[in-house]
Amino acid sequence: MKVKCIKDTEGWWTEGEYYQTVETAGDFILVGDDEDPAGEGWSAMPIEYRDDVSIVYELGGIEGGVQFEESAA
Repeated sequence: MKVKCIKDTEGWWTEGEYYQTVETAGDFILVGDDEDPAGEGWSAMPIEYRDDVSIVYELGGIEGGVQFEESAA
């Protein structure tokens, strides 16, 4: 699965770009970054389940804000 970066204040991602992910337990995902896009560098948790069935994820454990969107299928 790929997710789109919709917010990045850290500088490791590019807003509007898509990143490969690996699904983990509890709806969490592991997502790569610009330097290592393999999809296993960072853990993101779901923060919003939208009516159109898309999901917004946010990285935890960092000072800035980084969010990704999984589009509805």
